[in-house]
Amino acid sequence: MCPRCRQNAPIIYRGVNAFCSACGAPRMPLASNSLNMAGKSSKVGGTVARVFGWIILCGGLVAGFGAFATCGAIVGFAEAAPYVFGVPILAVSTIVGYLLLKSGKELNYEGEQTEKAARANALFALANTRGGVLTPMDVARAHNVSLEQADATLTELAKKSPDYVAVDIDDHGNVLYRFLAAATSQWGAAASDDRSGGDWRPRVAATPSNVRVGEPTPLDDDELPPESTSTNTKRKAR
Repeated sequence: MCPRCRQNAPIIYRGVNAFCSACGAPRMPLASNSLNMAGKSSKVGGTVARVFGWIILCGGLVAGFGAFATCGAIVGFAEAAPYVFGVPILAVSTIVGYLLLKSGKELNYEGEQTEKAARANALFALANTRGGVLTPMDVARAHNVSLEQADATLTELAKKSPDYVAVDIDDHGNVLYRFLAAATSQWGAAASDDRSGGDWRPRVAATPSNVRVGEPTPLDDDELPPESTSTNTKRKAR
């Protein structure tokens, strides 16, 4: 957990320095999961497994058919030698190659899911420090990614989790991603200790606890029309 914003956000490396992916505060290296490296080990392992799988599969097929053809040319295909030497090589290489390709695909998928989970966690943590509303530019600057990648990540998250992320458009035509589960009330507690390191102003004002969403907010006496004010004064006098 970040000691500054109190968010369980992964860290992001810029060079050799580590920073919080939510508030941008400096963090100790290896203090949390890395957003840069999330899922990379599984992807690398999957790529290696798939490369070896294709090598064993193709090499085994070549060796197996070669042994089968060579033995057949020497002793004839009616004898058992071509099948004794060629078929086992073909069978073993096919099975091992298939298992390696399958494992590589599963590792690659696992790495992609781990990366998506880490980015989603970082986005929710970032939204908690920004009043529950994010733009692609906010994500691009905070997570050190391109604007296109930030917009694609937010769009995918909004499509897969419409109950948690809503898409709005402001008066200037900017696309806003509103995180409905972001606790805007935690902003004050998280940022009250130190506001000097960045823009801590919430983008959406928190709704007062005594006012329900969808109901008109009661007006004070000085905001009421003259007739309503006089009526309230008479009632108080009575």
